[in-house]
Amino acid sequence: MIVGVLRETAPRETRVALTPDGARTLSTAGLRVLVEEGAGRGAGYADAAYHASGAVVVADRATLFERAGIVVWVKPPAFDLESMPLRAGTTLVGFQDPHHRRDEIDRLRRRGIESVAFDEVPRADATTEIDALSIMSRIAGAEGYAEGTRLLAPARLTRPVRALVLGCGAAGLAAITAARTLGDEPPTAIGNRLEQRAAAIAAGAGRFVPNRDDNAPLLETLAATPPDLVVCTAVHRGSPAPRLLGQAELDALGPGSVIVDLVAKAGGNCVATVADRTVTLTNGVVVTHRSNYPAGRPASASRAYGAATAAMVLRIAGKRRSPLTLDENVF
Repeated sequence: MIVGVLRETAPRETRVALTPDGARTLSTAGLRVLVEEGAGRGAGYADAAYHASGAVVVADRATLFERAGIVVWVKPPAFDLESMPLRAGTTLVGFQDPHHRRDEIDRLRRRGIESVAFDEVPRADATTEIDALSIMSRIAGAEGYAEGTRLLAPARLTRPVRALVLGCGAAGLAAITAARTLGDEPPTAIGNRLEQRAAAIAAGAGRFVPNRDDNAPLLETLAATPPDLVVCTAVHRGSPAPRLLGQAELDALGPGSVIVDLVAKAGGNCVATVADRTVTLTNGVVVTHRSNYPAGRPASASRAYGAATAAMVLRIAGKRRSPLTLDENVF
């Protein structure tokens, strides 16, 4: 079986789906690895390092698609996949952005091409080595919090930042921890289940507020103590993100405050979020999103992502040798 590693083409993406260590792991397991020329450059991995790991470096992307039975990436390619010589039986592994790419994924599947989505790894597997989503979410939470503080109005930086974190998953807990690391006020955490309180407090939250479907607790919290920074991380994997910041909530925020929406690819927690853009609203609130916060730590993020990729590829390869079907995270 041949595994192909794409060079990322999404804007400002510096990660790579498989590091030389991951290529060595797959080669040792008896798989052949093809790497597109320059694939690891942004993360500090030279083509020579892949060659030393047992991989073959190819200059032509089309050759990689033509020969590989499994193609791995971090983000969906910016180029049209229909322009590549994809064959029935090929499996595409990586983040698939199913919220926006559902039609394309369905078209590929009708051609016999499977898309294995790290976005939708089943919750039963969420503690295993294939859970790239949680790994990247932790990095995104920390990076997103830091990005938000950099966008704050200077007047708000004369004291410790007061933050509100929506969601208590991997990204939310990482954002809370980042606030503690940077010496800011213990953030207020908003969750949808009382069981999340312990994890939020352990991460460094000063207060946990359980929200309701009518959003009243969140609105009351914003009105009582308007935060400088809101970090949006609330989403159930595989589902659209809930809209938690509507016009009433935005009106409760003061000029110069910042909203970092980490879940825009799933629809966003904020009604004013524009994917991959920073916008300033009429009331002076700044709303920002970037789809690749982990790219700010390309080497460490690639090592973690590459380990998940190698584990997923080995799982797929093992199941192809048996009558078992693939897991639920295959479209």
